[in-house]
Formats: sequence, structure tokens, C-alpha cells
Amino acid sequence: MSEDDFIVSNLANFNSTPFEDGASSLAANVTEKDIVCHQMNPVSNQIVPRVSVVIVTYGSSSEVPGCVESLLKQSVPIEIFLVDNASPDNTAEVVSEYAKHYKNVHAILNKENIGLAAGNNAPMGKCQGKYLLILNPDTLFRDDSLADMVDFLDRNPDVGVVGPKNVYPNGEPHVSFRRTWGIRHVITWRVLPYRLPRLLHDRYSSYETQDVLFVSGSCLLIRRRIFEQIGGYDPEFFLTIEDVCDLCVRVKQHGSRVVFLAEPEVVHITGRSGAQAPFIVVWHGNRGTIYYFLKHKGIVHALIVSFLLLCAAAARVVISGALSVGKTRYRRIAGIYARVFWSLIVRNPIWSWGSKPRVPPQASA
Repeated sequence: MSEDDFIVSNLANFNSTPFEDGASSLAANVTEKDIVCHQMNPVSNQIVPRVSVVIVTYGSSSEVPGCVESLLKQSVPIEIFLVDNASPDNTAEVVSEYAKHYKNVHAILNKENIGLAAGNNAPMGKCQGKYLLILNPDTLFRDDSLADMVDFLDRNPDVGVVGPKNVYPNGEPHVSFRRTWGIRHVITWRVLPYRLPRLLHDRYSSYETQDVLFVSGSCLLIRRRIFEQIGGYDPEFFLTIEDVCDLCVRVKQHGSRVVFLAEPEVVHITGRSGAQAPFIVVWHGNRGTIYYFLKHKGIVHALIVSFLLLCAAAARVVISGALSVGKTRYRRIAGIYARVFWSLIVRNPIWSWGSKPRVPPQASA
């Protein structure tokens, strides 16, 4: 992720408590007692992991326990790297406690927020698994889904990446893949009110196993060899859906397939950690979109996308401003998009494109 799942649906409530509205039973705040009670059957350090799991956290103290515990119930031998991006709450302590009590859990505590893409790259060189699982902290594995994903890669050597079906806590499926990504999708997902395309996509998408352009970045399994050969995630993407789109496009350029799997499921709450820093998420979502089009489509497409995003930001400022009379939350939204509008003008990646040496991820020898 990010991804910008909460931009419209959660911006108005970005100060709300994580996992509210009936979802709190999926994870609870961790304590030393909670962790110790799971040590009765610790994973042996002698077991070679088949999967190395990378979870980047930011303000995720209430999500981490449920996510990690659902992973520890999977039958596949794993190791877990918890990468905290300088969370403002006690997430670093939660991460450290898990690393202290489990031999196959490792903590990486960054001193600053380096972004989701760079955070996912942090354990490179330390992972032992044949496969690499990139996972959001606001996810929970159902049944033995990880084994199903691993089995599919074992049986299909031409596939480089697989992603499961993402579902809401009530079991209803939601956005899990894209077949294409172009200017039409920018209009749909960045310009139009977010709830409309999401509702239509959730309801009318064909959730059948199929080859796709990219799968959801909330949960994807990739061959570690390929991940290392293409250089991992491009760290220019800070927090945006295009980071995983770029990754999967490069996997395809490497000669491997990207496949969405209909049977394995993962519960995805969506947008919890990002809700603590709404401007950062909205701005970097917009910046990442422009950077993606610069990188893969060229400057003309990037200019068109910039114009569309400027119009969308301006419209949201005007509409939120009109609705802000007596409603503080709309004033906050108007302020966020006003800053985004200004940033699109003065900090647009187009202005620095070509002005300094860029070192894009390259295939290793």
C-alpha cells in the first residue's frame, strides 16, 4: 500500500479508533501476557522457512497481533520480518516484543518513515525463504491459504507472483487485482468519488483465477529470486497503489506471469495505518501516480494525469469548503486537498524528471 483505500471513505474519520464498527474482535492490543501465552509451541530455529514474510508497520499496534497470530497458524514454515517505519504510537514496542519471544520473528526499527516500498525492501539480503510474502498489517489469513498460494507457485514455475482474494471481515470480496492501469483508471479511482468505483468493482468483478496486470499489494507472494533480480520495490513510490503495479509490470518484463487466485482468501481491513497521516497518504498517492506514468508511459501521459489530479484536488477543496459550515471534518478535508493541490504544482515529480541521476531497480547478475 498501499494503497489509498481509505482516501474518501475514511478521511472524514481519520482520528477514529482502528478496528472500530464491529471489527475490533479481529485483533486486540498486545501485551506481554498475550505474547507469552503463545510461546507454548514456538517455532524451532532449525526449521528452514519456505516463506519469508515482510510486514511494514506504521501506527499498527492494534493490527499486528491479529496479523502475526494468523500467520503463525499457517502450516507452511515461515520467518517474519516486522519493519516499523518510526510509528508515532507503541507499534515499535509491540514489534520488538514479538521478535523477543519468537525465534522466527525479526524486528527492523527504522528511525524515520521511509515509505512502504522502501520498507518492503529493508529485509533484502536477510530472507531465507524460497518465496517472499509482502503483507499489510491490517490483514488476517483464513484457513491455510498461504499453503495454497505456495502450492500454486510450486506447480507453476512460469508464474512469478500470485495474490489471493481480499475480503472484508463479513466475507464479501473486494478489490484484489487489476487487469490494466491507464488514464481511464486514474479518472475512475483518483478523480471520481472513491466509493462509487469501489462499490461497482467489488460487486461486478469476476473473482476467478486469471492472469492480471497486478494483484493487491496488501498480500502478494513472489519468488524471492525474481524479487532480488529486479531490485525489489522502486523506493520512489512512498505510499501508493502504483508501487505494486510497477513491481508486477517488471516481473512480467522479467518473463514471468502474475496470477490472481480465487480460492485462497485474506481478510483485509484497509487503510488503518494510513488514516493517521491523511495528507501524506493523499499526496504520495497522487505523486506516485504521476511518477508511474512518467516511468512507464512518458511525460505527455504524466502531464495529462497531473492536470486531472489538479482538477480533482481543486474540486474537492471547493466541495468540502462548501460543506464545512459548522462541520469541522469537512474543513480538515478541504485543508488536506488544498495542500495536495499546492504540492502538485510545486513538488510535482515532472519538474525533477531528468534533472538528477535516477537509478531505477535493475536485474542483478
